Amino acid sequence: MSSPRLRNALWGLVLILTLPLAAEGAQKPSRSVLALDVFNTDLDFDTTLDIAGPTRFFSSRHNLYAGGRMMVHSGGQPDDTIFLGSFGGFFWGKTRFMMNWEEPGIMSFDPLDTSLGTLGFVVGKDLNLRVGNFLTVAPYVSAKALWMHLNIEIGDEDFSGNAFKLGFDVGAKITARLGSLNLAAGAGLTHILNDEIEFEVDDLTFDSKTSGSAPQYFLGVEL
Repeated sequence: MSSPRLRNALWGLVLILTLPLAAEGAQKPSRSVLALDVFNTDLDFDTTLDIAGPTRFFSSRHNLYAGGRMMVHSGGQPDDTIFLGSFGGFFWGKTRFMMNWEEPGIMSFDPLDTSLGTLGFVVGKDLNLRVGNFLTVAPYVSAKALWMHLNIEIGDEDFSGNAFKLGFDVGAKITARLGSLNLAAGAGLTHILNDEIEFEVDDLTFDSKTSGSAPQYFLGVEL
């Protein structure tokens, strides 16, 4: 499937999943979560391209993804002890790493500054359990549509490519009521469907692969 067709399919899926959530949110109390977000895809590059002979590219020295998230949670009444809710929204993040390259057995070149950005759209369900008047524990499951943007700096020029993936995750969110402030924190594991991800950069295909499920953490406020 070509990139434009895949992009349209992903946007269609997000729209289909989001419409019921929006309708539900209009009928039930809703809460917004604004948080710092770390999404670590454990994505590594290792590919050999033909550039005046076999040339190997491989990544190293990754930084954690640093970004944010905005979610809207709906469902339940103020006096409910346990209830099933829905949520949806998006998160974003970016990491930098070094792209090493060499002509195997001949010579190595200076590493290239590289970045990988991620924008994810999320819809899911959570089971909320209120503990006393100050704590809510909510395990959740969700589906994700992910847009990934690879950028490689060569000299004073930037070269980039995109990839689109689907995934699902499980995790838990904890909300603590601290006076007038609601503190929200959570963690989850994301499984990206098909762990091999290709980025087309100026007619060159950079192969990458995830290493197991991708952990995600967030900390912020619930409004």
